[in-house]
Amino acid sequence: MIGNACISILHEPSDSEPFLVLFKPRGLPSAPLNENDESAYTQAEKMFPILHNVVGKKKVEHGLIHRIDTDTEGLLLIASSQNFYTYMQGIQKANLFFKTYRAVCNVRINSDFICLEDGFPESPCIDIYDNVFSCTVRSRFRPYGIGSKEVRPVVNSSGKAALKKSSPEIYETSVNGTFNSERTICNVSCVITKGYRHQVRCHLAWIGLPIKGDPLYSKSTSETAFYFTACGLRFPFYDGREMSFSL
Repeated sequence: MIGNACISILHEPSDSEPFLVLFKPRGLPSAPLNENDESAYTQAEKMFPILHNVVGKKKVEHGLIHRIDTDTEGLLLIASSQNFYTYMQGIQKANLFFKTYRAVCNVRINSDFICLEDGFPESPCIDIYDNVFSCTVRSRFRPYGIGSKEVRPVVNSSGKAALKKSSPEIYETSVNGTFNSERTICNVSCVITKGYRHQVRCHLAWIGLPIKGDPLYSKSTSETAFYFTACGLRFPFYDGREMSFSL
């Protein structure tokens, strides 16, 4: 346990529903880098040893299906059977696994925050009506910065070097936002079906709405809290039921 960073269980695995849904607090990694490193998965496996039997893409992660950044709090999904893990790989490829995020953002639309020298391409336009907007942000991604700690969006008009380094797939983030009366703060809800590292965080910064307290994509902020939560999971189950979990 890192400090008081303990997971909370929303759904326990069973024979009929072989998966675990848990809440991970900020500051706790989703998965270990090495076996038995402190992480949300490690804590879960101690509570439910059956998780260890699942073989995933990474040996130390076993059946971890949905993971989030260490800085982010929110929901994780872990398979407790090999069949469910395999099933969910197909569901993700079919774009039927919906992940919802909540964020409070600073408003820097039409400002000089987003500039080409910071590795961001020209920002997409947002159509705002009566302090409310809805848009879908699309891009490829590439690693960026010292140690590739960050990512940057890549579009067709990006330079050859950026295009060469980018992911082959295009990733989408659906964003719904509501501004305060001064247009200085925006509350947003984002939905993705497949995710790249830091996808939502980077896409929001790209459109001029960096998350308050984001240590990577809102560097000029003095906020110490990070206003970002992975708050919802939704997917179809074997028997046709829709499984939905939310904070």
